[in-house]
Amino acid sequence: MAVEFEIEVNQVIWVTRTDGQDDWYVSNVQDCDNKNFCISIPTQGPNPLILREGDAAKVLLISEASRFEFQTLVMGRRYDNIPLYVLALPKEYKRIQLRDFVRIPIVLEMYYAELPEDGQAPVFIPCSCLDLSGGGMRLLLKKGYHTDTGLLLKFTLPFDKYVENVEAMGKVVRSSLINSVNLYHVGVEFIKISRRQQDLVVRFILTKLYGQNRLR
Repeated sequence: MAVEFEIEVNQVIWVTRTDGQDDWYVSNVQDCDNKNFCISIPTQGPNPLILREGDAAKVLLISEASRFEFQTLVMGRRYDNIPLYVLALPKEYKRIQLRDFVRIPIVLEMYYAELPEDGQAPVFIPCSCLDLSGGGMRLLLKKGYHTDTGLLLKFTLPFDKYVENVEAMGKVVRSSLINSVNLYHVGVEFIKISRRQQDLVVRFILTKLYGQNRLR
């Protein structure tokens, strides 16, 4: 393996099953040798991820220098003050873009505007964000839009002790009518956002996923 890839004790990781949509649970590495590594039981809020010996799992590992995804097998369980899963070290892995990592359901009050004509100021309309990733968001709007329609976005990320304002441009990738409420779910992909603000979005997501834990 490349030198830059390594699994370290106390490292925060994310785990999901390989037999469905990505539904990530947070954990951390408790022990590691040349064949296996042990992790605390992954959780998503109060819910644990139940894995059994022989199950396949997908792991995401993020640190300052490495962002990797790999598949592994559950080798069993171990108890060392806390219950642990024993996972096989991967034979293969792939480097990923952090912005492609994960989407979380979250309600944020925000504003959007259609792209104005030359010389005109954008007219921002209040709306709600329903989920968020480093690459885009899903909005609840009163009208639908054709694919590739450009939208301007303004929203605030509420961190624990401060807030960050984000402004971006996106394009519509899907739009569907929710008949029961006569509103539209509109998926938007970021196409113009500063690197700093995209990093803020990702850090906000990670904060929501693992609370007060810190990246190692």
